[in-house]
Amino acid sequence: MAHTDSHRSTGKAQASAGNQAEKATLIGTLAHLWPYIWPGDRADLKMRVVWSVVLLLIAKLATLSVPFTFKWAIDGLSGTPSAPVQSTNWAMWLIASPLLMTVSYGAVRVIMAVLTQWRDGIFARVAMHAVRKLAYITFVHMHELSLRFHLERKTGGLTRVLERGRAGI
Repeated sequence: MAHTDSHRSTGKAQASAGNQAEKATLIGTLAHLWPYIWPGDRADLKMRVVWSVVLLLIAKLATLSVPFTFKWAIDGLSGTPSAPVQSTNWAMWLIASPLLMTVSYGAVRVIMAVLTQWRDGIFARVAMHAVRKLAYITFVHMHELSLRFHLERKTGGLTRVLERGRAGI
């Protein structure tokens, strides 16, 4: 009888571990954090999220264009006519093409970095709002726990874990 009880508890533990694995997915985490990323009562933060996504997409397009500009610059140096715009004056294009493509490669890299920094700056207020709200909820939950919980456990270690979790968000 004890063997079957331990088998049942093992089955429950495995089911619980499987349930935890389902919750630990990217979509599960996003679903859990969505109310904090997209707060229903703050239209200004919603607009920041929208602008951050737009800047993310533009930065990704710039990232995708970097290899092409680098390819066109290399082709211009080797004399292969694969650049997006062809010139009627072959000698002038042979000189200008590598320079233009190299400059455009550098410009796209700079644009990519600027867009990424701009996106992070716009999204910072949303992230700080989410961290503050989650820290407040955790703080209230900690104070609602019984005195016995706080006396029987190492609350200093728990505070350190909570601080790491807040910083990880």
